[in-house]
Amino acid sequence: MPKVSVVIPTYNHARYVTWAVESVLRQKYPSLEIIVIDDGSTDDTAQRLQPYQSRINYIYKSNGGTPNALNHGLQRATGEYICWLSADDMFLKGKLEKQVQLMEANPQVGFCYTSFIVIDENGLKKYAADSEFYPARQELVVNLLRGCFINGSSVMMRRTALERVGYFDEGLPQAHDYELWFRFLRHFPAGYIREPLIAYRWHGENMSLHPDNECIRIVQQRARELFPEWLGG
Repeated sequence: MPKVSVVIPTYNHARYVTWAVESVLRQKYPSLEIIVIDDGSTDDTAQRLQPYQSRINYIYKSNGGTPNALNHGLQRATGEYICWLSADDMFLKGKLEKQVQLMEANPQVGFCYTSFIVIDENGLKKYAADSEFYPARQELVVNLLRGCFINGSSVMMRRTALERVGYFDEGLPQAHDYELWFRFLRHFPAGYIREPLIAYRWHGENMSLHPDNECIRIVQQRARELFPEWLGG
């Protein structure tokens, strides 16, 4: 079966990161590598991950921000398919198997994403959220310009497609995933699974609580430049 790489960037999330790692290890998918990029944590992240050293590739680096940590992991990923998982989120049962099936059945698709559930800081489910999806690529792009409805931890990317569109923009401390989806959509259609396959943890310290409007503005302007025929330049 095609190999899947899961990149987990983490910074001072010792409380949650083992939950994230465990959720990947519980996947029944047989061909898997887990790359944890510790982006300069000053808490006890390294100690918490010590019991998993034989089953993960743990890399400590100086703090450089989330997109830099993600790119560090992407450069080391060897899988045909690549996922990333925020250290405070978790994969749900069957995520990798179901997404690989979709990608293998649709070789033109560059990436796919899923719906998700929201959990609290203790891992208790609060509610389910259906992510938006539009089968026509133009309609997907037009609606995505209104705001990012793709949960990054739910995404699986095809390695060859990622190499074509490039990695995360490290100049964007926020919305780097939002920007990458537009670059994918310039060249590839997206796939979607309506079933919630990740748990997004809402714990009161999420970056999305304090959105960087300038980053969002930059991404939306780049999108207009990428799709002048659909978004008016």
